[in-house]
Amino acid sequence: MRTPIKFFIVPLLLKWTMTLVTLTCRVRWHNREIAEQFEQTGSPVVFAMWHNCSTFSPWAMKGRNLTCMVSASRDGEYIARLAALFGNRTIRGSSSKGSSSATRAVLKLLRGGESVALTPDGPRGPKYAVQPGIVWLAAAAQAPIVPFHIEASRQWVLNSWDNHRFPKPFSTIHIGFGKPIAIDRVLFKQDPEQAAKRVQQTMMDNVNNLKAAARG
Repeated sequence: MRTPIKFFIVPLLLKWTMTLVTLTCRVRWHNREIAEQFEQTGSPVVFAMWHNCSTFSPWAMKGRNLTCMVSASRDGEYIARLAALFGNRTIRGSSSKGSSSATRAVLKLLRGGESVALTPDGPRGPKYAVQPGIVWLAAAAQAPIVPFHIEASRQWVLNSWDNHRFPKPFSTIHIGFGKPIAIDRVLFKQDPEQAAKRVQQTMMDNVNNLKAAARG
């Protein structure tokens, strides 16, 4: 079966548009040293970002040798191809508690020393709610979760379930990492919901810090 041409054209148009827009923008990094510390030591991490900044994340994370888990949906196909255009690798599927081949592939990468990026509220939400799969992966691989988020001083916000956002031209784009979260295997088994809430709160702390910075 031939791949529809739109899956080639749309990601290319997105990349060109994003490149042109970001050339007009200022970029400010927050807590960049958190990611750099793990990169320097070669320690694998799970970068956790909310679904509403997943389109611009491949641009922001280019050159970091990351593998991103992207849903197997039609929308996921666009994101996977866009990620590849920015030099990122992708694994298609869900992170639901080790039940899929995609989850096992991500776990193998983490145990092999490679970092990955996941959207714990994707692909259908609810928005800003951490599903247990990402926490299970971090616990199983003994890899810390590092929150990651993007906010712009001026941005378009879609009327979608996740309020997906895109920076506007001539805005300031704020890219930031949050406090690393270590997930203890024993504690996760005892109370997985509490572990997920902890990750969710730390991710939201990072979001709120970047929103405050974007407001100036």
